[in-house]
Amino acid sequence: MHRSEASDFVACLSCGAEVSLGVDRAFALTDDAALCFACAVRRGGSYNEAHDQWTKAPNLSGLRDIAPDL
Repeated sequence: MHRSEASDFVACLSCGAEVSLGVDRAFALTDDAALCFACAVRRGGSYNEAHDQWTKAPNLSGLRDIAPDL
């Protein structure tokens, strides 16, 4: 794995699963913070696969306790 690929991985702020911001359908909050697809959907997010984009952001309540820079 190349160094740039390794830096693309972050831990989901909700469940801790490792996600790739460049490959997975994670909901990116910053370059270093994201929710995995399952957690984003569980928090009310909606993803449009045809357009490859989030159409409704997930509820981010409680995540500031984990990542205060959000």
